[in-house]
Amino acid sequence: MIRLRWVLVLVVTFLFPLALARSQSSKIAVVDFEKAIVESVEGKKSSEKFNATLQSKQADAEKRQKELEDAQKKLQTQERTLSETAKANLQKDIERHTTELKRFNEDAQKELQSLRDELLRPIAERASGILNALAAEQGYTLIVDISNPQSNVVWSNPKNDITEELTRRIDAATKTTEAAKPPAPSAVRPATPAPAPPPRTVAPAPGISRPTAPTPAPGRP
Repeated sequence: MIRLRWVLVLVVTFLFPLALARSQSSKIAVVDFEKAIVESVEGKKSSEKFNATLQSKQADAEKRQKELEDAQKKLQTQERTLSETAKANLQKDIERHTTELKRFNEDAQKELQSLRDELLRPIAERASGILNALAAEQGYTLIVDISNPQSNVVWSNPKNDITEELTRRIDAATKTTEAAKPPAPSAVRPATPAPAPPPRTVAPAPGISRPTAPTPAPGRP
């Protein structure tokens, strides 16, 4: 029993420094990738465009919802006074509003998702390359995206959060890219041509008559 205990002590003694050395060689960081993109200069511009479209869709959906509710309320309050034909028509109107609202919501959701991808995909691709370069530069062995709900991160040290640094580098890369673009060609005004010299009047040679303009045909101006 004593010998086994000493064996365990030796194993712990030798393995603990090894585990400690491995933990010291590991460098882990966390990043809110989505936040870094959205809070960049280009991300904010894209978010403004997206939010403008979103608000327009929401206003349209609210209008359609109100039309549906008004039709439902009319059927409930006037059911006893309406004729069977009027009630049937109103019921059809309610069903039509319901179908149109459902389709509108589905189409709007797809359109907004497509617009979001279209606006943010170029920034995300650029940010991904910047993050890879940052990881290689700083020697990170692992970077966890805490904006991903599947990351299962319940806590992280704020000192290991590189979200702000990623946003800063995205903006810097954007400025560099914009500065590297060739300037738009300016509109060059065509040079004003020099006025043509007036034709020289040459006296007709003797015996040669000067040509005259043809006589216009009758009926023509």
